Amino acid sequence: MKVSETRNRLCRKMTTSRMREVFTGLEVHPRPPVHGAGGRARKNGLVGDVLVMRGKLNARAVLAGIWSLAAVAALMTAALVLPAAARAEKAVAMPGPPCDPDDAAQVRLRLSVTGMHSGKGNVTITIYPDDADHFLDGAYKVARQILPVVLPVTEACFVLPQAGHYAVALFHDENDNGHFDTTMLGIPAEGYGFSNNPTLYLGPPDLGKVRIPVQAGDNPVSVLMKYY
Repeated sequence: MKVSETRNRLCRKMTTSRMREVFTGLEVHPRPPVHGAGGRARKNGLVGDVLVMRGKLNARAVLAGIWSLAAVAALMTAALVLPAAARAEKAVAMPGPPCDPDDAAQVRLRLSVTGMHSGKGNVTITIYPDDADHFLDGAYKVARQILPVVLPVTEACFVLPQAGHYAVALFHDENDNGHFDTTMLGIPAEGYGFSNNPTLYLGPPDLGKVRIPVQAGDNPVSVLMKYY
């Protein structure tokens, strides 16, 4: 197959109205990217509210691997023909009630985050319900905390509405701008992590790989921050 034919096929594939997956299960809203001066695409969004880009290389595509010059050409070409879009919303905290260790009926998720490569910025942690259709859709989040980085371990405690299964997604917002930043090619520029610490091969994990059981009392969970 000629390089031009391969490029055209990839362009058509990348310009579908919905990317099925984005870098970490972050499968969410099918919106095109924001373009700034010079036509360069800006932030892709954030963990939990990550923008899915039409026709442009996104974080999931990056993790899938750039395996040929034809693919690079196709993705870059697609990025140039996209219309402008609304700015990605900044992460906003939704911490919920405080943890009470003396309340035996309270469902508490005690999170320990390690692996941050600097003490800059904050760690944005989002809890999602056991709902595969809306996994990593910020509109359906259960809770979110935005905490200053504490080295070597940043700790958080969430009170959840009931026992069951949940999923955790987080990112290291080093520049404290409220967004999960990427390069102009869609490569993650900041650290990220998920419950169960799944190995990512071709993009984000499915909900089944990151869902965790939670019951009344304390439920300790450790997440390792990863960097591209």
